[in-house]
Amino acid sequence: PGWLGEFIAFGMHRFGPKGINFARYSIDYHVLRNYLHVLDTWGKERAETVLPKYSKDIVNHYIENDAEFAKLVSAVEVQDG
Repeated sequence: PGWLGEFIAFGMHRFGPKGINFARYSIDYHVLRNYLHVLDTWGKERAETVLPKYSKDIVNHYIENDAEFAKLVSAVEVQDG
């Protein structure tokens, strides 16, 4: 609903990352989201082929340092086959 979106936007604006930290957050978020989409749609082999090096570095950082993201990647890989 619209009111929930407004509430979340207010919270992100008030308490979320700002400046260069927002830029880093935004880049990481979009790279990770796109990686999960490609992984789910095309599979691991193709995802590794089409991903640029800077994206692989970001994805690998999160896989190594964020257990929840690593679990999510594993779940998508298992679902894929």
